Amino acid sequence: MTPAAAPAPASVQATASPAPAVSAAAAAAVVPAATVANVLDRCLAVDRGEEVVLLTDAETDPAVVAALAAGIEERDAVCVIARVPRYQVPGSEPPSSVGALLAEAAAAIELTSTFVGSSTARQEASRAGTRYLAMPAVRASTFRAGGPLDVDFDELRRTVEVLAAAWAGADTYRITSPAGTDLAGSVRGRGGRALHGIAREPGAYMAPPDVEAGTAPVEGSTDGVVVIDADLLFMGVGPLPSPVALTFRAGELVDVAGEEAGRLTDMIDRVADPRMSNLAEVSVGLNPNGRVCGVAMETESTLGTAHIALGNSIAYGGTVAAAAHLDCVLRAATLYLDGRPVLVEGVLADDIAAG
Repeated sequence: MTPAAAPAPASVQATASPAPAVSAAAAAAVVPAATVANVLDRCLAVDRGEEVVLLTDAETDPAVVAALAAGIEERDAVCVIARVPRYQVPGSEPPSSVGALLAEAAAAIELTSTFVGSSTARQEASRAGTRYLAMPAVRASTFRAGGPLDVDFDELRRTVEVLAAAWAGADTYRITSPAGTDLAGSVRGRGGRALHGIAREPGAYMAPPDVEAGTAPVEGSTDGVVVIDADLLFMGVGPLPSPVALTFRAGELVDVAGEEAGRLTDMIDRVADPRMSNLAEVSVGLNPNGRVCGVAMETESTLGTAHIALGNSIAYGGTVAAAAHLDCVLRAATLYLDGRPVLVEGVLADDIAAG
């Protein structure tokens, strides 16, 4: 996910003491402490005395804010809650004051209702050493026992990194699905990108519950059709009620068809950048506890899904610096690398699964 639009004018609020609308006791009743601990300890390694920013907007789940704020304070760290405008375009740029706050913090958790983790502000914060978790639009239900945040991220990391290495070593890829997806192109010379959820080192960026491996296909190399039958992320309420078919020629989007096609075409029009037709990413979800649902990051993470993205490919090793990065998720995907199936509808090839 990658850089984007100019900041929208609006007020920004930041408080050094938690001011969520839900009490810690109420939050604890719906957000399990064990899952909060998994995020704060295993994923982010929050330590005593650290300043941790929770980035929120008007639609952030208050129970999530309250639970994380309480957990941060229990670790004798300082919780700073920053509220920004509700952005419509994924990757929008937060106000400069928020950017400065992120860059000065030891760690940050993005809880905004639209993804902003590809912004220049986030990238500058990462360069300054801020550990960052992009968790946009998560809900209390995302923290459920047995859910996508209740996993051993260290164990999953091994699988993700093996598959990312397989991407890096491949010349060609192909994605298919029972719904009619058949997309193929070149990934020669492209590194694999591993998102495993662990951001314990200075400057690390991860996006739990998203666990995925993928890359940016070589520009101009991909042809075929992708049938999006899970969700168009941050483009309306998901999952999709009916599929949207995307046709690519020479790495460019040339057609969008289906009753829900307007979700994507309207967003592309809003971004107003001709480079948004670029096929920016192909990745597969690897979180065994995920499900296709109304939470974008959980849908994208789910084992058995794959997603393509349009627009900016810089973070994935591509060369297109478009204004936004739009993810589109399909179900029951099969991934072939150099003609070999490495992931078939959620079942990993033996060598990948063995790590």
